[in-house]
Amino acid sequence: MWLPQGATVGAVVPFLVALLIIILFSWFYLSRYRNRYESERSSFVTSVISLTIVMITSALLPVDIFLVSYMKSSNGMFQPWASELSVRESIENSVLYCYYVAYGFVFFCVFIMIPFMYFYYEEKDDDEQDSNDRICTAVKFTSVFVFIASALLLVGAFVPLKPATNSTEWEKIKDMFENLGTDRGEDAISMVLSILCVLGMLNLVFYTAFGMSSWPIGLIRGTSSARIQSEEVQSRNIVIQTRINALRDKERITSRLTPKEKRILNQLEEEERTIRMEEQLVDQHRNSWSYKCRTILRPIEIIVGVFAACLGLVLWVSLLITNIDRDIHSEMKTGYALQNFSLPNPIDLLLVQLQKVFPLDYILILIITWLLVLCTMSGIRNLGIRIFCFKMFKLRKQKTPPQGLLLTCAILMLSVLTFNVFLYTVSPQYTTYGSQHYIKPVVNATDELDIQVKAEVHSCPDPLYPRNCTMTRNSVLLVRFFYKAWYFGAFYHWASWGYLLISGLALLYALIRKSRTVTEGMVDRDDFEESEDRPMVR
Repeated sequence: MWLPQGATVGAVVPFLVALLIIILFSWFYLSRYRNRYESERSSFVTSVISLTIVMITSALLPVDIFLVSYMKSSNGMFQPWASELSVRESIENSVLYCYYVAYGFVFFCVFIMIPFMYFYYEEKDDDEQDSNDRICTAVKFTSVFVFIASALLLVGAFVPLKPATNSTEWEKIKDMFENLGTDRGEDAISMVLSILCVLGMLNLVFYTAFGMSSWPIGLIRGTSSARIQSEEVQSRNIVIQTRINALRDKERITSRLTPKEKRILNQLEEEERTIRMEEQLVDQHRNSWSYKCRTILRPIEIIVGVFAACLGLVLWVSLLITNIDRDIHSEMKTGYALQNFSLPNPIDLLLVQLQKVFPLDYILILIITWLLVLCTMSGIRNLGIRIFCFKMFKLRKQKTPPQGLLLTCAILMLSVLTFNVFLYTVSPQYTTYGSQHYIKPVVNATDELDIQVKAEVHSCPDPLYPRNCTMTRNSVLLVRFFYKAWYFGAFYHWASWGYLLISGLALLYALIRKSRTVTEGMVDRDDFEESEDRPMVR
């Protein structure tokens, strides 16, 4: 693939910068939640690599959009270097292969690497089981995921997604092999990708929609006063200590307690351990540098919260407008794919305008992606790490076990994988055509002898001649498969309505709930045994 210097700089340099930021973001953000006592380097590195790989798929989208936009000038004509169709097809195929490679690594992480590391650590015990036994057990369970992935690839490759025109069974099988060769396995990849995106869309509706409302509101409202919480904890501790001492005095004097009193004493002692741990965490927080710099950090939190809330609101409105546009101008049998965009979309209009000033649109896309990631993490932290609604682990700072971190990374991978579908839904015109224009000839006939022909420049798409506008490879993969397997597109459309509903309900919940404490989600009864064996790190 040959590109002029401007296109190379505009596509490669921002991508490399984004790649560096993604690696640092994945490393430091996951370090914040890893358990400092039980963590294994291999599981942590696996989590970082997996999250980095899947975020690269979102970083490829702005590159895809930039290249199709750079092929044309503002007057609607193709650039001299992109005037030949073969050059444009070469660039499009190169971008498509980059998507294939990125999705291939994602499939490897989801079906092989993460399951292997999860079961490898799950087999670890206090007796230091032999490493070869752990590897054999992990391979045994991972082979189930490999079988599932192979089955999905076979379904996508050999099951016809549209009615075959031949009558005999042999001709149908022959037709399937020919389609597999001409489509370069796109059906197989699209089938696996779509199924993973279905799971990711469920996470998007469940976690991201909740976090999109709760996280910005939490930043704006902040936490309750640490000083007041410390005083309340000390007061509760005095009351509980008084009750415990009274029961112990009675036991020392009478040498016996009733079963009810013994049960109450056990409950009070458990509550005492909880309060002691909470008191230590509050003291830690009051001695931390973030608390001492709260006069500087608090305004920053409010600004970030307001910005995230405004951007989340714009995304919500854009998604609502696109859904209404799809319900009016598309149909279920085409996967609700839009050919023309009738209703104005604020995110679309903003991104198209920002693309004129390089690289503001790239920055905004990455900000939206990171906002969705942070909101998803906030939803996981509040709702817990769940599989099919069953709560498996809690996501807590410095206390998340390796299995919980791997499952969190798997949830994030599926969610981030769906972000391209989500961005296509929120901003269909920009993610499909970027800032491309096309020339439309207009004929004005004033009389039989005076016929004037002038050219008008319009924004893509061209409803009469689609070849005048080049689609991004991401939109081609989505739209092509929506037409061949419409039920996936229909599911994404209905799930986006679920996202709008859940995020609205989560906003009401975030507004009426009390301000969170500085120790919220950090104290757990499972930590009692751990705290007895290990000193609290200050």
